[in-house]
Amino acid sequence: MIAPLKHLNMITVGAVCAVLTTVAFVAGIALMASSGVQVLIPGTGEDAIEWIVDVDDASGAFYAGAWLVILGGMLGLVALVGFYYALREAGEIMILAPILAAVGLTLVTISHLMPIAMAYELVPEYVDADAATRASLGVTTDTLAATSLVLNYVGDILAWGVVVPLYAFAILKTAVVSKWIGWLGILVAVFAGWLYLLSPASSVIEGISFVGFVGFFIFMLAMGIALLRGQGAR
Repeated sequence: MIAPLKHLNMITVGAVCAVLTTVAFVAGIALMASSGVQVLIPGTGEDAIEWIVDVDDASGAFYAGAWLVILGGMLGLVALVGFYYALREAGEIMILAPILAAVGLTLVTISHLMPIAMAYELVPEYVDADAATRASLGVTTDTLAATSLVLNYVGDILAWGVVVPLYAFAILKTAVVSKWIGWLGILVAVFAGWLYLLSPASSVIEGISFVGFVGFFIFMLAMGIALLRGQGAR
């Protein structure tokens, strides 16, 4: 068992996980949307109540999609560590990338796990409860939703606003992969990272930041394919 592990290349493992990250997220989001639930993490207030109703009406596709999104986050963590091995020659500061990626995507994963727990336990209790109990459960729902949103926000800022631009600048400096991937990483950082910092103050900014969200998965897919092609050429 140990011998095969010695031959595993972390760059290759990271590249494969990068491709699978995009596949898992796209499939997961599609499954959740097809079940009638538009978001994994609910908002608060009326948005939370609507989310509960949607989840209660949803098919098993919602749960399958949610678990795929969680899997995608875990695969993304491995991918971002693998990128470090490909780009570490850019400088000592690159050691921050896998460390902050681990912190950021751990927070994101926790923020995704909490709504799953809510869907399994809180949603059916809320649906079957009387008015007084629903009021109490509504407070609990808002608390859990707000906690998930905060964890997701901080995790996304670390991943998209710090880790991705570190890798993007390393790509532009070393040309390990095509420079356009590096520029794409800068775009992700601007829209999904730095601009996203202001999203709590404006729904318009939050909408614009969606460009960076999509760009991130294109970045991951492009990096994965480029690194796999580079490894295969050796």
